[in-house]
Amino acid sequence: MIDAILQRLGHSPASCARLLQDVGEASQSHLPIRRLKAEIGASGLELPGDSFERGLLEFAARETEPRIERLPVHERVKSLIREEFRFYTRPDQHPGTSLEIGTYLFVVACKTLSLRRFPSGPMDWEISGFPRSWLTKIRKRDLPRVLIFFYRELGGFAPIFFMHVARTPRNRSLIIEREVLSSYYRMARSLELQPAMKGIIASAWFHDPAAVKLYPHLTPLNRPYLEAGGLITTAGAASPDSGFVHHNRERGEQFAKGQLHFRLGIAMWPRQAAIEWASRHPELDR
Repeated sequence: MIDAILQRLGHSPASCARLLQDVGEASQSHLPIRRLKAEIGASGLELPGDSFERGLLEFAARETEPRIERLPVHERVKSLIREEFRFYTRPDQHPGTSLEIGTYLFVVACKTLSLRRFPSGPMDWEISGFPRSWLTKIRKRDLPRVLIFFYRELGGFAPIFFMHVARTPRNRSLIIEREVLSSYYRMARSLELQPAMKGIIASAWFHDPAAVKLYPHLTPLNRPYLEAGGLITTAGAASPDSGFVHHNRERGEQFAKGQLHFRLGIAMWPRQAAIEWASRHPELDR
């Protein structure tokens, strides 16, 4: 039904895909889609829940899904992208998941369906760059080696794969070592297919060495950086919304009492080091 209305208003899958292409974290980037939803709602059509958003995403996917096969990414990543397309456009398979405009998941959906965010398992990546403002948050004693690493090993600040934790429930396998390493493997193999990319960067509380010491199950998330030519440093305090108190009542209580503090870890992995690591682990190719 939504697709028919969109067509009647002069929209095509290509024009809707362009709308998704412009959506980011800034709320202002959502305004064109908000206005379109309001226009359709003003016509008298009821739009319960995220029915409009799902319809828009499904319509746009007709334009972008055929491009998946040509993407320079590992073959398993292509199949994961197709799974994400089904997740975001078929609400019958995932009841209770909201994609309403303004939510974090709506942003992730727009980025995925416009082929700007790529799933590799319990982690995703986007093509981005290292924010230079982060350099001011790195401890002064660590800054020289970080800068040297950027110029000698990474060869610059961009373009680069920027790692993100995947949406729920895919992120639940972050505690499974083989799933984590397989995710890194797919990223590294995708790097190999994109010569312009300088490597992989991530920023998260679980890259703080203090967090790894306290919770050893985080070790696989850090192993490729520490054991295969990467570098991990820290930059400023990790806020509670960075994830370390989510779904963990004990950590939340400890943080509230001032008993638990982490720093944001910054993990960097040069492309050649990542590619060489992947070549040594063909068992992860699945």
